[in-house]
Amino acid sequence: MVTNLNVDTALLQEAIELEREIAIETLVEIALREYIQRRKQPQNLELSFGESLNPFREKYQLHELGLNPDEIWGDIRDRTFVGREVIFE
Repeated sequence: MVTNLNVDTALLQEAIELEREIAIETLVEIALREYIQRRKQPQNLELSFGESLNPFREKYQLHELGLNPDEIWGDIRDRTFVGREVIFE
């Protein structure tokens, strides 16, 4: 399909200067793919940390890495209650 596009020439020139050996058609294709990918991503930013953590774990398959937080952070975590007490008088 052949299409005529009205494109901001300054914007197009800036994109071409970033990658001198790229065809305009390729630039348009890359821009369209990026646009489609962004539009398909969930736009719900109202998720809590816990609600967004599970999809992140599934996407990157963290369970398959066999990470043990106690081994990684064991020496850093403060497991004592000293210093956490608040005394109200």
